Amino acid sequence: SCLSNPCGSGKCMAINGARFRCQCNSQFTGSRCQIPTHETIVNAMQLRCQNATYSCLDIARTQKTPLSNQYYLFYDRSTCNQVQPSYFIVYCDFTSQPGYAWTLINSFSRDNARNLSIDYSFAYSGSANGYNPRNNWSYYRMAREHIVSVYNRYRSLGSLPLWRATCNFKSLRRPFPSSPRDYVQSSFESVNILKYIGDDCVKLDYVNILGDIRRNGSYSLYAYSQTHTNINRYYTEDDCGYKIPDSKTYTRYFGNYFSYHTGFSCTAK
Repeated sequence: SCLSNPCGSGKCMAINGARFRCQCNSQFTGSRCQIPTHETIVNAMQLRCQNATYSCLDIARTQKTPLSNQYYLFYDRSTCNQVQPSYFIVYCDFTSQPGYAWTLINSFSRDNARNLSIDYSFAYSGSANGYNPRNNWSYYRMAREHIVSVYNRYRSLGSLPLWRATCNFKSLRRPFPSSPRDYVQSSFESVNILKYIGDDCVKLDYVNILGDIRRNGSYSLYAYSQTHTNINRYYTEDDCGYKIPDSKTYTRYFGNYFSYHTGFSCTAK
């Protein structure tokens, strides 16, 4: 009977009393119009991909109200057009530097700095709690394929992405001061940390170590398969000709911490 509306998205055609036949619209098929057509599935997935959130910058550009720092669910862009796409959770920061949308890709405590899931260059694949930074700030590294996906999304939106390293992010006041302490920031145009492997003397846009501030200064950026990207004090003096004040000879800053300075915020007691 057509009284129970058995045809879902189609039209029920009564035949001899209790019998009926379903006349489906162009989007569904099946005896009761319960199966979406291939074209319907493809169109739905394409629409989902067009409207999906892939980066913190997407959120910043679409929201009209002031944004707070929080966790967001992102599509894995390579799977958004699949029937069951993959997702991952991302922490977005909109308040530390007004006008910027930052994405947390790595966070770790001093004690976890040399863990094998943390201590390697961003040029290599791997992760630590990579699908969910929530409650994992002392031991977190976003999966590299997701970092690359977010980076490429920023570029596709016309942005020139920056990278930075901070210490004790959650306890810092907002917005950050104009010259934040124990902090490094540079552009991917200057150094693409997603590809960088080596111990070269490179120019970085802004570096503050122990209150010593330099802009466009040269530092030894050290990163290998078993060494997290860091500023190496020894090679900065030896190769770049600059001695970081009040710094111990073999100190590493912003990663690895083979040797560290307890006065540096990231490695303070």
